[in-house]
Amino acid sequence: MADQPGLLREGFSRAWRYQRVLWFIFLINLALSHFAAGPIIHKLDAVTDHSLNAQRLSNMFDFGSFSALSSDPEVNLFQVAGSSISSGIVFFFIVLFLTGGILEAYRSGRRLTTREFFEACGSYFWRWVRLLIMVLIVLIPVFMLGSFVSKETGTLLDDAAHEKTGYWFFLIGMGVVGLIAMFVRLWFDMAQVRAVVEEETGMWRNAGRAFKITTGNLASLFWMFLRISVVGWLVFGAGLYIWAKMPPARFGWTVLFLEIVVLCGFGVRLWQRASEMIWYQRRFLAPVVAPIPVAPPPGPLVTIAPPATPQP
Repeated sequence: MADQPGLLREGFSRAWRYQRVLWFIFLINLALSHFAAGPIIHKLDAVTDHSLNAQRLSNMFDFGSFSALSSDPEVNLFQVAGSSISSGIVFFFIVLFLTGGILEAYRSGRRLTTREFFEACGSYFWRWVRLLIMVLIVLIPVFMLGSFVSKETGTLLDDAAHEKTGYWFFLIGMGVVGLIAMFVRLWFDMAQVRAVVEEETGMWRNAGRAFKITTGNLASLFWMFLRISVVGWLVFGAGLYIWAKMPPARFGWTVLFLEIVVLCGFGVRLWQRASEMIWYQRRFLAPVVAPIPVAPPPGPLVTIAPPATPQP
């Protein structure tokens, strides 16, 4: 599990130098979230107008009031949930499109011009779509395993002699599913990194070679990926805890605080991508060594005779 020195620090530095893409992604997410929340707010206005529920949801977030409204047949939030799902899908593909430019910027280690950035985005987008199809195929058994764990947990909770058997089965089973999902994500992250560095166009071949790289270096790669993920989990958990403890009267500040937590989540993900790129470059790209100047070998000595003196 040996780690190369300064890997995470250099990855953070490279992501920080190109932080404008972080703000760009955050603003896109904020805009899409605003449009997705519009139909839900309009739906709730018709029911909560001039009621105590409106104050409980506008001045603070009361989960009991929201749960009661969600179960009300007159509200039926599922009718307008399609806008939120559509916005999520649009945001996913926007980030997928930007991934090529992000990785190219991390590969070059310099600030790309706007033209260079979007040229890289368009150049790699179709490759990412093909990799996405492969990811979905690979994740089918993972989803099936998660469904099996969930189903068996319910059976054990009802039939097991020991009351905590189902709980421990769910905890261990979902832990295994989570580790497998993290491995799949790391595998295809490396496939994207390799495609950018090596200019690989065959995605099936590229995914196979990335699988060999990931399994052959699983300890160092997973340790790098896990440490950054833990930072993200801690920030998210601390953010939710502080949000729950904030005064309800300051609803605007709570929303602002949650947006900062979301911004940190995007930053952690970009930190992972930059660290993966640096890891690959250190591992598989030979450093460029400047040639040592060598003095030319001395040539044969040539004796030049002095000019003859004319005789009188």
